[in-house]
Amino acid sequence: MRVSVDGNEFELPGAVSLAELMEALAPLIDPARVVTRIEVDGAPADPTDRAALAARRLTGRESIAVGSETPSDFAASRRKDIPGHLHRLADRLTEAASGLAAGETVVANRLLASATRDLALVLELDHQVAVLEAGVPACGAVVAAVDRVGPRLAAAERARRWGEVAELLSQELVPVLRGGAG
Repeated sequence: MRVSVDGNEFELPGAVSLAELMEALAPLIDPARVVTRIEVDGAPADPTDRAALAARRLTGRESIAVGSETPSDFAASRRKDIPGHLHRLADRLTEAASGLAAGETVVANRLLASATRDLALVLELDHQVAVLEAGVPACGAVVAAVDRVGPRLAAAERARRWGEVAELLSQELVPVLRGGAG
């Protein structure tokens, strides 16, 4: 079995499961680092999901790549990703607002729901990165905008005032997302 740990290649005897392989590799991974990437034949596996790793059976012919980062490097790389996520969410919310304004409420509401879930994930990522860095979340302005606009947005959605929803998104939330983290 070909295994690469942070770019260092190894030939190892086959393991029964991906979890067993990761246990065997543990001494080769710097204890100050966290496994952040596992790929089996180019397909990603979640390094945090022990049950899935245990369930993933190996034949011994796979090519396994394992990547690790220090906690501070991990936090810094995730921090760099956040502005891109916010800009993509702003694009999706702009599209949802346009759809609502055009009367395409079903498609626009699906997009709005999806973007809202993803925004919550990005804000949670920002919070967790701040915890890792022992610092302050960078998305404070986004959180403040959500806190300010959220209740009005929810009320307008419940009342099916789609024009108002579109206006709140495009005039109050999207500009803050485009402003990004920082």
